Amino acid sequence: MHDIAHRDRWRAEPLVDPQPIPAPDRVWTADEMPFIRRGFIPRVMEEKWFIFMEQDRLFAHRSWTGLGVYEAEFASVDGGHVIESAVVTGDQSKYRRGEDEYESRTLETLIVSYLLREAPSPEKTADFDWHKNWELAAPRLPKESFLPRVIKKQDPEK
Repeated sequence: MHDIAHRDRWRAEPLVDPQPIPAPDRVWTADEMPFIRRGFIPRVMEEKWFIFMEQDRLFAHRSWTGLGVYEAEFASVDGGHVIESAVVTGDQSKYRRGEDEYESRTLETLIVSYLLREAPSPEKTADFDWHKNWELAAPRLPKESFLPRVIKKQDPEK
């Protein structure tokens, strides 16, 4: 069973020097939002992110350091929810950010991989360097690689 992530469940340092990035253009369905709202608490070292929501704001932090990397504000629209604004940390001493579009796609990939437990689309990740971004695939790898049992997608109502 996956616990619902809250700020106090893990180390979560404030995002430093927030810089706007384009919001991903995806519409998140009503069926997806409970999984997004549940967030993600890492269970093993290979799961490099701690992700949680407060009201309609998503926060993504590096699990080892607590560094706030992304924040995104969700809004309701016809057909679901969209991210209406997003920022990435601009503190170059702690996070070497990429171009705005790259960071936007990375944010979307984190949500898809870690919160929805789905494979990101090849179009969104075509230019990712998987040697540098392998942790984006970690939640989709068979959990027996990390744990003695398989953790399956849980019912978001529990």
